[in-house]
Amino acid sequence: MSTVNMKKLKNLTQYNFTATFIKADVTVRERKSSSLKNIYPTVLLKNVCLADTGELIAKYYWLGYGKSLAKLGRLTSGTQLKFEARPDINVLGNKNNGDIASLIAWPKNFRRLDKAYQYQAIPEDSHQLAGCILSGKQQEYNESEQWYLDQYKLWQEENGDELDTLVEEVPAIDNYQDIKVEDVLDDKLEKYAAIRSEELSDSENRKYVIIDRETKKVLDDNNSLGYLKVKDAYESYENRLNNAKERYRKRRALSWLLNHADFDKKLLEIYIEITDKGQWEGYISFDKKLVEDLLLQGNHTHLEFTSKDLLEVWYKG
Repeated sequence: MSTVNMKKLKNLTQYNFTATFIKADVTVRERKSSSLKNIYPTVLLKNVCLADTGELIAKYYWLGYGKSLAKLGRLTSGTQLKFEARPDINVLGNKNNGDIASLIAWPKNFRRLDKAYQYQAIPEDSHQLAGCILSGKQQEYNESEQWYLDQYKLWQEENGDELDTLVEEVPAIDNYQDIKVEDVLDDKLEKYAAIRSEELSDSENRKYVIIDRETKKVLDDNNSLGYLKVKDAYESYENRLNNAKERYRKRRALSWLLNHADFDKKLLEIYIEITDKGQWEGYISFDKKLVEDLLLQGNHTHLEFTSKDLLEVWYKG
């Protein structure tokens, strides 16, 4: 692994880099105007290289933990990453990174290179993320640190659904063979599951699709757009299921009504009498309860629709 010559890189030109994630930590900076201390999330990267040539930029490198990287979720040591950055060769390095700090300016579009992992959400806000990192340290916290921990707790409360969901990365949207699907969002969802789609996801957003647990085939991908949240994917698919079932019931109700002209005629007669006289055999409202009673009286049971469905299709004619 050779080391790149800084002078060979073009200033402010976009380059692709690869690196290995080692750990997350925080750095503390004291404000010059006061005694207050700000805490910032950082990450330690190893073997930062130019992606195209493999030339080594830095053996170790401390980098600010920004939103683009946080979107990838919780990282474990050894995770392989790829990202873009524009070198600012005119800027000198700092005490942590030596003379190569300027080479990794404006990093963005972080991507994971491992094809199978479990995603677990972490905060993207820097204050909350700092609290998340601090929460993993076995120590007593001072007043300043406790504020960041409190911000992280607020995020946990607001993102309970996302935190409670672990979904396995999948290689492509149409290739779900032999993939174990796990989620704990709702134990009732035995037939389908929301999982992350690598094909629809990008460096800025994680996208989820609904798949059949048994066949691993895609059931709902939001018209190839995917869903930004696991909860939204489930809710949308459940609404689609309910809408499809409702449409099916109404089609069956209409078909049944067309094949039972005597019942259709009786409904008309009762409707006219209630409208003209205000009641029919004690019924003062032409509603689903009346229709339900009429169905029972005619021994029309075990139907594939409800009395409400039948009433609605009758009104529509």
